[in-house]
Amino acid sequence: MAHGQKTGGRTAGTLNKVTSDVKNRIAAFIDERFDTITADLEQLEPKDRVAAYLKFLEYVLPKQREQKIDLSTLNDEQIDDLLNKALTKLD
Repeated sequence: MAHGQKTGGRTAGTLNKVTSDVKNRIAAFIDERFDTITADLEQLEPKDRVAAYLKFLEYVLPKQREQKIDLSTLNDEQIDDLLNKALTKLD
């Protein structure tokens, strides 16, 4: 075996037992108190409620990276194609 290689253990991406257990307990906690949490959110000021929603979304939706396109390098047909694709995704 080459130096630095390990054998055994978890496969890549597998959560350790403690992490998995904690995540399951948190999920159960939230599930059991979902109605209370929802009522609590309704009591917040609108700006605070939106901030809470946005915070929750961080755990549900993957972070999007900003993508910049230098439109000066595209011809009119390519720009129209990009615009049509973007508008189609909104439908």
